[in-house]
Amino acid sequence: MSQKTLMDQALGDYFDSLFGDEVLETSAIAASETAVEHAPQSDSYRDKIRQQRELQPLKTQPQPLEKLFEQAQKPSKLAEETSLPQVLPVFKTQVEPVPEPAVEIAPVDEKAQLEELVVETQEQLEPEPAEQKPQWSNVETEDSFQTLFFEVAGVVFGVPLTELGGIHRITEVSPLFGKPDWFGGIMLDREQKLSVVDTVKWVMPGQNIEAEYQYLVMLGESAWGLQCEQLRGTEWLNRDDVKWRAKAGTRPWLAGMVKNKMCALLHVSQMVEMLDAGINIEGQ
Repeated sequence: MSQKTLMDQALGDYFDSLFGDEVLETSAIAASETAVEHAPQSDSYRDKIRQQRELQPLKTQPQPLEKLFEQAQKPSKLAEETSLPQVLPVFKTQVEPVPEPAVEIAPVDEKAQLEELVVETQEQLEPEPAEQKPQWSNVETEDSFQTLFFEVAGVVFGVPLTELGGIHRITEVSPLFGKPDWFGGIMLDREQKLSVVDTVKWVMPGQNIEAEYQYLVMLGESAWGLQCEQLRGTEWLNRDDVKWRAKAGTRPWLAGMVKNKMCALLHVSQMVEMLDAGINIEGQ
């Protein structure tokens, strides 16, 4: 509410108070005079009227105009209550950017990496060690064991019965091309394929000897069989009857020499390895 409006309101209130009291006083006097005119005039009545006028309280004097102006200039209680709320200033908060944590990168040791790469390359280039053959060991037998003897081109060989895979009569042998000259061929026995060895050519390579083979002596559980001309039977031997070899030497197929017969005792497992490798008694 403006100051001019407050001043006009104050002046209006002031004049209303002045005119209001006058109207009230005029009305009261007129009523009294009317009552007096119509009432019988008596001294007692006049005394009562006079007493009432004397007993009426003094009229409240209107406030001076200067004081009203001072009040008008002061904000009224209503104006205080209806005043607009104070607008608080809006402060803009400046958001400072948060720096990202620095990522520490470890220094790269190029020299160490190069050395590691060289070592890995060397390990990859190094050839794998060749598989070592098991150390040669001689035939294990009981103190007394049986041995089969057979003859090839006048030479006698012995094989322990524990190392014997069987004996077959020679039937039809089918040669195979691309095999060593000592490989006689394949013989069928009850749908089993037996690899036949020309024993003379294997034991005495380079010798032109024609042998009349009749039997096939099988070596252990393998498919290899040695051709022979005659079977000399079996005998019991003691370990002392054999001069055993302590090491393989150049003839790993030879287990020892039977003393009383001066014949070779075969090392069957070593002989099978040589046949599987396709080499003869001389390693060729």
